[in-house]
Amino acid sequence: MEKHDNQDGFTLIEVIIALFVLTIGILGVFAMQGAAINGNSVASQMTQAATLGGDRLETLMTLPYNDINSLQDVSDTGANAGATGLGNTDETGKVADYGPFIQDSFTIFYNIADNYPIFGTKTMRVIIRRIDNKTVKEIVQDYIMMRPI
Repeated sequence: MEKHDNQDGFTLIEVIIALFVLTIGILGVFAMQGAAINGNSVASQMTQAATLGGDRLETLMTLPYNDINSLQDVSDTGANAGATGLGNTDETGKVADYGPFIQDSFTIFYNIADNYPIFGTKTMRVIIRRIDNKTVKEIVQDYIMMRPI
């Protein structure tokens, strides 16, 4: 019988190190999966907010230019005149020209600026706000309506 001194194979330490490296890799994949799920959730919420804003703008676009109920710049005084008035908001949107309108977890409000950016136009700014983990996320959409000739 022949005796072989150099046997090929893995030692227990090599197997443990290989399992450790594999475990680190799998944990990295789990972390990446969690980040992807969170990113998809945020993207879905932003898409929903953009859709709500677009719906509100489309509703406003169907109104007559001089609509006294929905298209008047009610805060057009002093520092709130013109373009500055488009940004009239507070945490809940109560300072805005119109709103707040609550839909699902979103707060929608909008401002009107008369004769901005040029005479004979109205700029409508719809702001959709959502508070997520104490972080305010907003989508702002503008539309310029011309006075009919």
